[in-house]
Amino acid sequence: MACVIDLASRRHTPRFLKLLSHPAGVSLPFYDRSDADLIIPEIGSAIGEGTYSAEMIRLLPNVVRAGDRVLVIGAGLGVVSTLVAKTEGVARVIAVEANTALISYLNRVHDLNGVPEVEVINAVLAEGKKGRVPFFAPRDIRTSSTLLHDHLWQQAMMVPVMDLDMLLTEERISLIVCEIPAASAQLLARAELGSVEQILVSSGDDSSEHWEENEVCSLLAAQGFAAEECGTALLFDHANANPESFR
Repeated sequence: MACVIDLASRRHTPRFLKLLSHPAGVSLPFYDRSDADLIIPEIGSAIGEGTYSAEMIRLLPNVVRAGDRVLVIGAGLGVVSTLVAKTEGVARVIAVEANTALISYLNRVHDLNGVPEVEVINAVLAEGKKGRVPFFAPRDIRTSSTLLHDHLWQQAMMVPVMDLDMLLTEERISLIVCEIPAASAQLLARAELGSVEQILVSSGDDSSEHWEENEVCSLLAAQGFAAEECGTALLFDHANANPESFR
């Protein structure tokens, strides 16, 4: 009896798992088609191999401190925000993600890993603006952006805008951790950073991104921050920060 095997359908039909595990100690749900639409094979492989957010994860243990009030910008799938929240003694964790399609998944990741206290906010951070702005999500969620690039996008959504300065001030943020496009880092450099002691910033897994380090460093230097190169990430430390004054 002849046996016909449809190789094409095998390539496009994921073998669903109950969980994906990142070597850093974070579990991610992978139950159904909607999960597979978010975690495409390239991202799934990066998670399993530990290359997803690898640079940021490597640096977190030396950056996050007990008592920190942390703002995670560009929370993505929740790997970094989960690890931040697991840090002993961390006081507050807020995870901001612009991609509306990821919000439910983010909450599921936090619940699964025992850190449901992380506050998840669906917003685009900006300087004093209100209303909504368009946000474009391609197949690879790591390259989502408020800018319409040449690559194809699958979803366009209108996302609420939140005032970054208000968030930093009201929440008394001491540490900002963000995986964002290089151009977005200039927003941080212009922000009201009165309570902020450190900023850890990376362009994530997209090796095509190049930091405009001189301009960003110069803007933050004017606010008292010195930059330290940490591989593909930058760590800004406030030279005059007094941790006790912010807690």
